[in-house]
Amino acid sequence: MKRLFAYTAIALLAAACSKYDTDGGRRIESADEGVVRMSIAMPSDIPVGEYDPLKTCKVRIYKYTDDTEAQDAAGDGGGQTVRKKELIRLYKSTDEIPAQIWLLAGDYSITVEAGDKEKASTVSRTYAGSQDFTVEAGCIGDIKVKCRMLNSAVRVVFDRTVLDKLPVDAYSYVCIADDFDMNGIESGEVPHLRFEQDGTGYFLMPQGATTLSWFFHGEGEEAGTVEKTGRIENVKAAVRYTLTFRYSKDLGGSMSFDVEVDETPEIIDDTIAFSPDPTIKGSGFDPDAVQRYIGGTYTFEISALAAINGIRLTADGKEYDLQGGACDGITVIRTDEKHYSVTLDSAFFAPMYGGKHDIRFNVTDADGGTGTSVTVFATQGISPLGSGDYDLWYNTADFTATVLDAEAADIKIGYRTAGSSEWNMLPATASGMQADTYTARATDFGAGRQYEYRLFFGRTEVGAQAATETPAGTQVPNGDMENWHQSGNPYYPYGSSDTPFWDTGNPASTLLSASSNLTVPSDDIRPGSAGKCSAKLASTAVVGKFAAGNLFTGVFAGISGTNGLVDFGQPYTFTARPKALRFWYKSNCGTIDKTGNYNASGPDLTKIFIALCKWNKPHRVDTRDSGTFFDPRTADGVIACGYFESTTSCPEWSEKTLELTYNSDEKPDYLVIVFTSSGYGDYFTGSTGSWMYVDDIELVY
Repeated sequence: MKRLFAYTAIALLAAACSKYDTDGGRRIESADEGVVRMSIAMPSDIPVGEYDPLKTCKVRIYKYTDDTEAQDAAGDGGGQTVRKKELIRLYKSTDEIPAQIWLLAGDYSITVEAGDKEKASTVSRTYAGSQDFTVEAGCIGDIKVKCRMLNSAVRVVFDRTVLDKLPVDAYSYVCIADDFDMNGIESGEVPHLRFEQDGTGYFLMPQGATTLSWFFHGEGEEAGTVEKTGRIENVKAAVRYTLTFRYSKDLGGSMSFDVEVDETPEIIDDTIAFSPDPTIKGSGFDPDAVQRYIGGTYTFEISALAAINGIRLTADGKEYDLQGGACDGITVIRTDEKHYSVTLDSAFFAPMYGGKHDIRFNVTDADGGTGTSVTVFATQGISPLGSGDYDLWYNTADFTATVLDAEAADIKIGYRTAGSSEWNMLPATASGMQADTYTARATDFGAGRQYEYRLFFGRTEVGAQAATETPAGTQVPNGDMENWHQSGNPYYPYGSSDTPFWDTGNPASTLLSASSNLTVPSDDIRPGSAGKCSAKLASTAVVGKFAAGNLFTGVFAGISGTNGLVDFGQPYTFTARPKALRFWYKSNCGTIDKTGNYNASGPDLTKIFIALCKWNKPHRVDTRDSGTFFDPRTADGVIACGYFESTTSCPEWSEKTLELTYNSDEKPDYLVIVFTSSGYGDYFTGSTGSWMYVDDIELVY
């Protein structure tokens, strides 16, 4: 059985029914006394000559009495009885304990303390126990006190593998402290034991202390110096903790606890495994420090206690197998199976952008060991643009570059669209917020483009060239006019399951007949179109009243008599700043043959416009009120507009671009696009011979 110390037994012959003295057989006839006979049994498993805790021993006997004064304090006799404990005997050694102790009948308690109270020792232990008992007049009986060890035991074991791998010097300290404190040990303030070979120590934990800390030091020619610290927490008395220091590739330094509890002290084995893994060291530089790379080579020395069977290097997401063959910019030299050197030169660093890069080594050996090292290299050059570095509404891009060369002059950042031979050069200025950082801003950065950019010292290219493709700006739904559906009489310029974006005056013109649709899908498409449909806008007279062919972003809001209500504009999220509206069209400007609320003659007016607006709702046009008519050149809330009108027919398909003129940098949230074959249609004036075809409408960024 695994145990440190079983118990100290003290036999108190009391409280039994016998009335005979076992020594002389004398009968006890006292009416108020009993006899206590005490013997102390040594543990049977302590070999002769070993530490005897009973050489230092104190035995105390206490008498329980009732505190009558506290009882009387209640006044009416209803108070609670208070038990007091009074010391009546103190024996400072086993030699002082008499063979017979006569005690008055009553209740008693005995306490035993045995052993030296050293805080840390490889020999001394301390035990204590107590037991209540009752003495009855004229009676003799048995009672035992079990004493429990108060020390926490730590057994230190140096495994054979540690002695093999770290033969020069191996030792361990164990101390009473939350954290290992060598200064406290050297000054004598921290109770501790030093182990240079296998051994067991006993620690008497102070009040409130629950942690033992340990330190291991080992040295070997190949492994170098190995030092580790650790803690044993929630330390308990009468528990033995075994620290086994072991070299093990499998355990990798992990801790495991195996707890066994029985009548003997608990046993907790704690194995501390050491695995001297492969090491990666810098040749002439500290690999743990940031390296400022401007040029030259860097060499890493790699070694292991066992044969190296894997060396991998990772940089910027790319992994290199350094035992698998030649790598550009990397030279690998094998000294022997346990030693390699790896040199990185300018070809390795050339593709890197400006900024910091983690160069990671992962090395494995034949024993299953793994060594990892990460060195941060700072390199000169441009930093890649992120989506937050450019604003396609304001057409700006903020470039950042890293400059490490203190002698650098005429620092610029160049950018160009992909395929261009000319760089747009921007003077770069030092950042006041970040060391080694330079910035520059472009003010013509557009959507849907591929850009190249890099750092320059004068006209000399520095570092890697970077590239980015900006996202295309949003486009108007159904700009190719491919999706239509007919519901009842009217045609609608969107699919039946689509969210409406375009609308027409068809709901008003077709109240009596489907033949009166003003705007319909047509198979007359522009040359080279990938689609099958265009929009045909035709002006006509409905029940004698003129109606212009039209197509607009917004909603036909209703009819009031023979007049229409139109909400111009659709809510629109602009991810970039449009420069123009581009489309294909052809038109016929007939001679005005219908006049309503506007006096006009001659050829009809083709009208097309776009407006980017800052509104909180669409613009309502009521054809009964000319004050509601919308002119993007003068209306409130218009951020930018493009406008075209003509009295000249365009009989063949033509591509047209309306440039946008901005009057504010504010970002709009509504988009208005209007096509009409009769520009005076709001006034019910125009030509019934006017028409327009429209196809492939798009915003230009």
